[in-house]
Amino acid sequence: MEFILKNKISQLNKLADMLKIFCAENDLPDNILFDLNLSLDELVTNIISYGFDDNKEHDINISVEKIENGVEIKLEDDGAEFNPLNENDPKIGAALEEMEVGGLGIYFVKNKMDEIHYQRQLGKNIIKLKKKL
Repeated sequence: MEFILKNKISQLNKLADMLKIFCAENDLPDNILFDLNLSLDELVTNIISYGFDDNKEHDINISVEKIENGVEIKLEDDGAEFNPLNENDPKIGAALEEMEVGGLGIYFVKNKMDEIHYQRQLGKNIIKLKKKL
C-alpha cells in the first residue's frame, strides 16, 4: 500500500485510516496495528512539526508492505535533514526535574520497531522500518 500525506496535522487521521485498512486486508492483529500507528504517528508528527521552515505544502510519501515474517514501511520527505537514530534516549525512571523535554516519542518508535534505518538521499529523508510478526 502506498499513499501520500500532506504536511498538515489533520493528515494524521488519514494515516490512521490507511493503517487500519492495511492491517485488516492483511489479517494483522490489533497489537501490530497499535505499534505501527504509534510509530508512524510519532514520525509523521515530527516531520510535520519540525521538518519544514516554509508555509508551502509538502508531500510525505509512505509505503507499507506485508512481507513473509513482518511489515516493512518506508517514509520519505523533503524536509530538513533529521536522523531519529541520532537522538539520545530519555532518562526513563529519572526524577521529573532531571528529564529533558522531548525524545519520548522517538524512544517509543525505537522500542516498537524491530529495525530502523535512516538515510539522506537526493535532498530527502528516508526512514525504513521493519516490524516482525
